[in-house]
Amino acid sequence: MSEPDRTTAGRPDMHELLTVIRSMVGEVHPHWKNLHFTPDTHLERELGLDSMARMELRTRIESSLGIALNENTAICATTPNGLMQAILDEAKGETEQHNLAAAAGNIDDSGLLMGSFGQPEHPAETQASRSLTDWLYALHCWTVFTVLGLLTWLAVVLAPFASWRRKLAHVGAKLLFILTFTPLRVTGTEHLDPEQAHIVVANHSSYLDGFIVTAALDISIHFIVKGELARILPARILLQRFGVEFVDRFNSTRAASDVKRITRKSEAGQTIVFFPEGTFTTFPGLQPFRMGAFVTAVRTNVPVTPVAIRGARNIIRGNNWFPRRGQIEVTVRPPVTPSGNGWQVALTLRDAARAEVARHCGEPDLVDDSGS
Repeated sequence: MSEPDRTTAGRPDMHELLTVIRSMVGEVHPHWKNLHFTPDTHLERELGLDSMARMELRTRIESSLGIALNENTAICATTPNGLMQAILDEAKGETEQHNLAAAAGNIDDSGLLMGSFGQPEHPAETQASRSLTDWLYALHCWTVFTVLGLLTWLAVVLAPFASWRRKLAHVGAKLLFILTFTPLRVTGTEHLDPEQAHIVVANHSSYLDGFIVTAALDISIHFIVKGELARILPARILLQRFGVEFVDRFNSTRAASDVKRITRKSEAGQTIVFFPEGTFTTFPGLQPFRMGAFVTAVRTNVPVTPVAIRGARNIIRGNNWFPRRGQIEVTVRPPVTPSGNGWQVALTLRDAARAEVARHCGEPDLVDDSGS
């Protein structure tokens, strides 16, 4: 077989680019080493390379292929074909035109720091199968959530000090589970030093997860949440008062600035909470972890504390807001400290934290990195 032709002398061809991408996928997802893909394969949805991985991929491309690639252009590219076009545009000085096309929405840049994996299944349960007791319990839960939610919203929004707002949110979240007769068992909180900054990573299986973490961890925490919530005025007002950081999942050009902003908050000694799966589905199972939390931890030399949530999916499943009776267990595991700098350290950190969550979340591991 003859050597692949280069588009122009000195420029890499698609074969070389796919080789670099394959190597990157093999590192991020070892169980996918033998995956076959094409120039049109989606880097995020099909190869699991989130924005942090694509930023590292840009570095690999520059090092291996000897070309320069604009950061925003590299993140905006969602397929190998897109990356190749970006390389050619850089060579022709057309980066500005390419970025304008991305900003105009001509490039599919969905799913970044909090992108999605898998498709949710629809629960088999139907309304006809629910008993009168089920409906009465659901009505009680909805009433508690509405009344307590309104009171907590007012208290948090009006409280003048951040410490008061945090404590009010903590108490309100605990009351939610007490008043809905949902046992909440928390173990391992001794691993969270309130005087030490942490990157907390928890599995994400239900809309309840934010309330669960708020109730379980009686320390100052700051959530990373999807940017779509900022468009809902009551939610934005509450979350801003609670000190959350919004991440735009559908704007690739903002991914790097989001990470830098979160990194500054971590460097300031604040504890950040990530749900690194980025989404949840109806079916049970621990999904792949995105890299944002672990890149942040490595950059700031802050320990990652794994938190496993068990039982939430059984109470509120997928997009179905019909609550069921259940109990919740939260297990805080010992923090894992970065052992250096660089992408490989972030990968090691991710794998160590994810293994702890997988061991205690009570759900199957949807990613078997052992290759079994």
